[in-house]
Order: sequence, then C-alpha cells, then structure tokens
Amino acid sequence: MTRQFMQVCGSTLSALLIGFPLATHAAEEPGALTFVVKDQITDRPIPAAQIVLKERETGSQRSVETDSQGRIVIEQLDPGLYSVQVGKSGFAPLYEPSLRVVTRKDIKTEFQLREQAVEEVLVYGQQADVLTSVNSSYRDREALRSAVGGGADPLLSLDGLPGLASTNEFANFSVRGRGPRDNLLFVDDFPFDKAVHFDATLGEDEDVGGGGRFSIFAPNVVSGAEFSPGGWGPAYGGRAASLLKLEVADGNPSPSASLRFDLAGYEVGYDGPIGITEDATLLVSARRLDFGSFFETIDELDIGEPVLRDIIVKSVIPINRKHTFEVLLIDSHEDYTRGVKNVAESPDFEDVALLDSEQDSDLYGLTLRSLIGEKAVWINRVYYRASDKTSSEGESFPDLVPEGSPPSSYPVREDIITVGEDETEFGWRSDFEMVNQLGLFSAGIQATQIELDYNTILDGDWNRFVYDEDDFRPDPDQLYIVLTPDSTDSSLNQKETSYAGYIDQVFELGDWDVRTGVRFDRDGFADQSFASPRFSINWRPGNTVRYFATAGLFHQSPRYLDLAANASNNLETEEITHTSVGFEYFLNNNWSLLTEAYYQDLDNLVVDLDRVSGTSANIGDGTSYGVDFVVNGTIREGIYTTATYSYNDVVIDRKDGRGEVAADFNREHVATLGLTWEISDRWKVAGRYKYLSGRPEDDFIIHADVLGAGQPLRYSKEITERNVGRRDGYGFLNLRVDYRRAFGPVDVTAFLDVINVTAASSSDDTEFDYRRGVDVEDESEAEPLIGLRLDYAW
Repeated sequence: MTRQFMQVCGSTLSALLIGFPLATHAAEEPGALTFVVKDQITDRPIPAAQIVLKERETGSQRSVETDSQGRIVIEQLDPGLYSVQVGKSGFAPLYEPSLRVVTRKDIKTEFQLREQAVEEVLVYGQQADVLTSVNSSYRDREALRSAVGGGADPLLSLDGLPGLASTNEFANFSVRGRGPRDNLLFVDDFPFDKAVHFDATLGEDEDVGGGGRFSIFAPNVVSGAEFSPGGWGPAYGGRAASLLKLEVADGNPSPSASLRFDLAGYEVGYDGPIGITEDATLLVSARRLDFGSFFETIDELDIGEPVLRDIIVKSVIPINRKHTFEVLLIDSHEDYTRGVKNVAESPDFEDVALLDSEQDSDLYGLTLRSLIGEKAVWINRVYYRASDKTSSEGESFPDLVPEGSPPSSYPVREDIITVGEDETEFGWRSDFEMVNQLGLFSAGIQATQIELDYNTILDGDWNRFVYDEDDFRPDPDQLYIVLTPDSTDSSLNQKETSYAGYIDQVFELGDWDVRTGVRFDRDGFADQSFASPRFSINWRPGNTVRYFATAGLFHQSPRYLDLAANASNNLETEEITHTSVGFEYFLNNNWSLLTEAYYQDLDNLVVDLDRVSGTSANIGDGTSYGVDFVVNGTIREGIYTTATYSYNDVVIDRKDGRGEVAADFNREHVATLGLTWEISDRWKVAGRYKYLSGRPEDDFIIHADVLGAGQPLRYSKEITERNVGRRDGYGFLNLRVDYRRAFGPVDVTAFLDVINVTAASSSDDTEFDYRRGVDVEDESEAEPLIGLRLDYAW
C-alpha cells in the first residue's frame, strides 16, 4: 500500500486503542445472557434443558435449567468470554466455546437441539440441519463478524467453507467450478439475488463476470449463515452451484444503540425491544460507504467513485405461544461513476472507459410462523422485491491530445451503450413440516410473478478490440468487431408467473436417516415444466463417525440479461445431475474431519454464440467432479484451527468444434489453513493462508494497427481457443487483530484486518490495453481494513 495509507492505518489504530482517557478504564458494568432452547425439528421449546455456563477468565461455572418455555435469563455476568454447554436427555448436546457478555446488555442466544437416541460426541457450536442438507456448514454471528479476511463484510467471512473459492478481495465467490451468479441465495428464506453491490453489467470481461463486490450487510446484521455446496433438498431450486441461507439477526431483550465507522463510511443501528407485544424486538441498521473518498485517501484515483447505502429493518413480534409474526425490510442503493479525471490517473491510460451506473434494490417480506398441534410447523411468507438498474459505458481518447493535457480536454464519447434492468417480483411461499411415525414430513408450494423491463441502446457504431475468431465480421479480414445499433439494440418487456411445489419425507430407521423428495416447477420465462427428484442418506453407526450420500436433479433458470440480449434467445433451464458420498469423523470432542466426493453431469448449458448479436443457446454440456476435505480443531480452549482442501475438475463442451475445455471458474486446487487465538477477553488474533490454482486462460493473437493508415494506433486481441491454458496459482496471507473493552457505558470494538499481507500477485484479472497491445495484470497490494464500533446499552 501507499505510505500515506499505512500512516492513516497506524494513526487510526492508535486512536482506537489508546485514545481514551485512562481514568475511564474502570470496572465494567455487568451484562446478561438470555438462552432459548428449542427442538431443531419441531421448533418447540425444550423445558428443563441443562445449561452450564463457564467464565473463561476465572473458570467459575454456573448451572441452570430452562423454564417451561425453554428460556432462562442469567444476569449479573462480568463482561468477557464464556463457554456454554447445553444438554437434555434424549438430545445431542451442544457446546459453544466462545460466547461474549457485553456490559449493560442482555444478549439472546438460541440453541436448537436435535433429538438423538444414540449418545454422540459433543457437537461444537450451532449446527446446520443435516436433515435439510447432510453436507451443510453453519457459521454464527461471532464467526461472521470477526473472521480473518472478512473485514466488514459477512460474505467475505465465508472463506474456508467446503468447495468455496474466493479471492478474499470482494464478496463474490465460486463453488466447485461454477460461477458467482450460479449460487442460490436466500435472506430469511426470501429469494434475494441482489445481495451484492456493484455487480457490473458493463465494463471489461473480468468485471462483468465477477458477480459483485460488496454485500449489502453490515458485519453485525447477519446472525447465521448456512451453506451447502450441493445436494440440498427439494425445498430450494433455481440455481445449482450452492445454497446459501442468511438469517438476519433478531433484536435482543435489552435496548442498545450502535455507531460503527471505518475509512469508507459509517453505520448506525438500534437493537432491542419494540414494545408491541411481550418479547417483540426490532433491529435497525443503516449505513453509507463512500469508496470514492476512501480511494482518494489511499491515492487510488483511477478506480472511480462507488457509493452505497443500505437500510435493513427486522422486527420479530410474538403474537402468542403458537404464532410469531416477522417483518423484514431491505432498501439498498448504489452509484458508481468513472470520469475523465479517473482516466487521467490510470497508468499509461490502461483503462479509458467512462462508466456510470445506478441501482435501487428493495425487499419487503412478511412471515407468519405457526405451531400446529404438537409436532408441526407451518410457515407462510409473502414478499415484494424490486430492482431498478441503469448502466452506461463510454470512452475517452487521451491519446488524441498532446501529452500532459488536462483531463477536461480529452475527446470523449459518453453513454455509447446504455442498459436498463427493471425487475419487480411478488411472491408467496408456504412450507409445512411435521414429525410423523416414519420420521419427518415436509411439503410446500411457491408462486412468484416477475415483470421484466430490460433494454439495451447503442448510440452509434462502436469498435471493440477483444473478440472470438468466430464472432461476426462483415469482412473476415477485419481484425476487430463493430457493434451496431441494429445488432445490439434489444428490449424485453415480459411478465410471467412461475410455480413450484415439493414433498419430502425423512425416514428415521435407527442409525439411518433416508430422505426422498421431489420438486415440481413451472418456469414461466423458460416456458417449461419439470420434476426434480432429490435423495440423501445419513448413517450414524456410532458416536465417532457418520456417513452420507446425496443425489438429485437440479435445474438452473436462464439469466434475464441473456434472455434480453436478443429476441431469438428462447432459453431453457440448464440441467445438473448431482451425486456425492462422504463421511464425517470425530477423533474426539476437539477434532473432526469432513470429506465429500462428488460427480455432476451438466446438460443443456447456456452458451454465448456471438458477441456482436448477443445470441445464446442451450447447446453446451459437460462434467464436474472433485473432492472436499475440511478439518476443524480446538488446540486448547481459545485456540482454534481450520484446514480445507478442494480439488475440482469441470469441463464444458460448447459445441463449437473445439471439444471439452475447462470451465471459466474452474480452479483445480483450493487450500486454506486458519488459526484463531482468543488471547484474553479483550484481544483476539487470527490468520489464514490460502492457495488457489489459477483460472483457465485463452489462447489468443494480438494484431497491430488494426484500424489502418490515417487512424489512431489500435491493437486487437483475437481469442482463438477458450480456456486451453491455465494461469499461475497464487497464495494469500491474511491477518486480523480484534480489541474490545468497555469505557464507562460504551462498549468499544476495534479491528485491523490486513488482506494479502505479503502483497502476493494474483494472476486472475487482466485487462487488454488496446492502445499498447498488452494484457495488463492488476498490481496486488496489502489491503488494511480498519473498523471501530461503539455500542451503548440501557
């Protein structure tokens, strides 16, 4: 990083740690913990559950039992770290090694126990529901907000999950060789694929394919993330790479206000009771980040000026013991501009694009959760989602004016291409779950009505200097392509209703859980109806090992942008046939190993045919196979480690006569090794090393002076074969330090998270500079992220 940025980081961290008067370092006022223990399957409270709370610093213990509502409040607790063990005869016990008590604040923690006949090894931390997906992983609120490399973004904190590959620079991620946009994302079980800001529609290929930059969530908003890399049940469909379910946090029993800020902006929030009914709570988070100002601070002036704003509101209102009402409101906005002043700061004018984009994205959802009878749960959700995005790209020509000319003198073509993406969606989802004599039965129906208003407008012919050798050119000897209004202008105005239903039965046969289910879909935009069977087995022959297998058919809907690019793009759903086998071995209470091998048959894949006309077709097929290993361990109390390794081989045949080649996001090897040390109640340090194989690389020819005599010097890049080579692999080292203490009534949390400490180079992203005829690799730098959060409870 620049020296200026390092000075800012050092002075800011010093202010965080020693900027308060020493006189305020008095004894911290006590806090409280509210525990709620429920049955993971029936959602009923578990009375008389035994809770053992141990203060980590002193070793003192308290043992209590939940009341008839599965609830207990423990007050007058010294602020700091505690371990919690929860048990009940007939249920698998849970152990949470690190739970924090905050001064003056009552924090609610919910534990879900699963009924289990055989005695099991103690389960560490909150767990995913293995009956929903036997290979799921779960990360709780503390793990998400303090993960090394996560900075201020919960999606960055997912690094290290099985099959997941992330560069740790942005919130997008790929899973088992599929792209970032192939992941299925739910927020409080509402479908919401607009959870990542700055998902570029226009720009370089690396930007357009990236899948976004920063999530819409502040670091303390998400209470849990459940992730499955494949083989989930029939309740979910539409994407096939992975399933990520994010849960927005409920409010706590005691009120508190928060202020968080970093070098890019600030966040304010409220968390506590709302007073509508007993135990009704409210969480409010509002933030604004101005990365333009941040980039000025670190002297990275060529990037542009991204600004985002997010407002998230969640209220949980218990009506009575049987019914609970939830409200979720998400309002996000983003702006991004890149003008001639930014172009002037680009080294050697490598990037001369003029970009302007704006997007509003909203989600409003209502949930009614009802307990039916003794062992059934019925959940109804209705929601409205809207997204309005406008993107435009232009071009500047700094090489056509004398060197050293001011940016205002650069010739420009503004708004050469403009893309509008307007979506509205109304949806209803009803899910029913009941324990029966065979095990667990679930069923549901879903209905959505989506209206699209997409349009692309090109303002005159536009020369483009990166192209495939089979892209349309009126003259085969022309060494570049020309986008014309006739070939590029397009629109899609369409409203369709889609339906889905599913049934699922888990058969509990002693040590065996066998799940069989099927999903039925009617996809309005693909104009298709189809069934997707799903199957899984979970076998626990003892208390140290479990074996599992999954199989199923998954369908992936076509992207709306692909449908809108050309009127002839009558696209169908992609089909993915998935199988996997794996096991989880518990060496003891402190160490576990999860291994899963998988094979997928990919069929009816959408393949782009021509850059000029924007045509696509369902003609591709391929295969994907690999294996994931995950080791979790506790070296001793307060010191935890995680190691992962994933191998993946995914090949695609685009039916262009070139045969099978590696998929765009295939990485053969991804490995991580992480270590977290909770030194004391106040200090926590963590590190993670990550190695990633390089992504596939094209073969190409660079042509010089393609415009001819009397025209500006331009080079072009003709791609002759896609993904036949591979870029170099690379490794990252991330380090993080967290500090926390109370100063009077204010609880202060500070962190310094340094991504890519050694400034290792990444081979992933290159941009073709058509003025010099070279591929330019992004220079890698260390990226220190600093945050400060102030909480006041009353």
